Amino acid sequence: MTIKQVVRMPIILLSILFLILVSCEETDTDIPIGEDWFNLDTKVYFTDSMTVNVSTFKFDSIIVSNTDRLLVGAYDDLILGHTKSKTYAQLGLYEFDIDDEAVYDSIALILNYDNYFYNDTIPTQNLSVYEVIEDIKYIDDDEDFFYNTNTFAIDETSIGTKSFIAKPKKDDSLHVTLNNTFGKRLFDKIIDNDINNSDEFLDEHKGLLIEPDDSNTAVLGFLKTSFLRIYYTIEDESDNVEGTLDIAFNSTNSFHNITPSGDSNQETSIPSTVLNNTSVIQSGTGLSTRIDIPNVEGVYDIPGTGTIVEAYLKLSLKENSSTDLLHTRDSLNVYIIDNKGDVVSTLTDYSGETALGIIESTSDEFNEITYSIPVAYFLDLKLTEINGDELYLAIYSQDFNQSVDRYILNGEDADTSLKAKLELTYAIYDE
Repeated sequence: MTIKQVVRMPIILLSILFLILVSCEETDTDIPIGEDWFNLDTKVYFTDSMTVNVSTFKFDSIIVSNTDRLLVGAYDDLILGHTKSKTYAQLGLYEFDIDDEAVYDSIALILNYDNYFYNDTIPTQNLSVYEVIEDIKYIDDDEDFFYNTNTFAIDETSIGTKSFIAKPKKDDSLHVTLNNTFGKRLFDKIIDNDINNSDEFLDEHKGLLIEPDDSNTAVLGFLKTSFLRIYYTIEDESDNVEGTLDIAFNSTNSFHNITPSGDSNQETSIPSTVLNNTSVIQSGTGLSTRIDIPNVEGVYDIPGTGTIVEAYLKLSLKENSSTDLLHTRDSLNVYIIDNKGDVVSTLTDYSGETALGIIESTSDEFNEITYSIPVAYFLDLKLTEINGDELYLAIYSQDFNQSVDRYILNGEDADTSLKAKLELTYAIYDE
């Protein structure tokens, strides 16, 4: 690919304001960009003073149907307030052959841990289980997925509660004993042949809601292989035989509902300057950081024909905002969005590979972490795409629809060397 081809490449996104274009200038005849450059009198300009506008916005909802994990729990954060996740689980029964001599013993909900947790698991956690009394189905007939905001009606009388110390890294599962009145009613309908197939089962039993107490201190991840288990005994003259009937979670129609303490409109972006020079990311709730780089076409004010050689967006966590309990991860996902907050595409590099925000530097002494995001291709797209000034970057955390990880990022006006900034290298190869 020649330099001219790079400059004229079609584009999908971006925006930047050049406050100070030339921070340093040098002439170099040995730049490792390609053989065509070796004998050119090339001027290279570097700047870290381009305008970067950082803000927080919230997707009105996110799709949670395709997750491997179900989230149950709650916690309070001094910065974000209260976050709570409850799970709706539709059940599927596919085995209806129980010995006529079987006698009901008990019923329990078995929630299989998947090792994920967020915040403090040391205090006692509490949850309650309710019967769903409304069909768990897609709200819109034209859609085949659930959102994190979907809810369904329940019977307000709990059929089970559990107080426990969560050990998601040590224990395989959490055993929640349920009300025997509920269990025996379900058992009797099966053994009396009132329920003989899956449709009849769903007519009788819509599903379960698993809800944490607001006072909980952690959000826990459970697998969709969780299930309801009925225990029974087959009485025999010589010996009693114990048996179980497992009723699986329907993975397609089981999902979590996550609510943050605050709310904002999807199309409303709150500048970091309003949020104490910070922006926010929180998985599960739809909170994301938006990056606007306006007026990137300012590079064309440099005399001559040139190209963007490198461009990296540097975003740093607010000091001491990442802790053992409120931990962050080693990479961030980046997407291109339009002015309504709708995703256009994943951010990529010139080769089409997905571009991530990767940790560039850390300081254990001050608990400082800086992520670096390659955005050269994005800027080139911004320069050539129609309506490119209406495109932005959205920064997500990993597992955006099946975790509650949160990040507090420094904004562009943060009073620190860790403020958000763009570092850009631009080369003039033909004056």
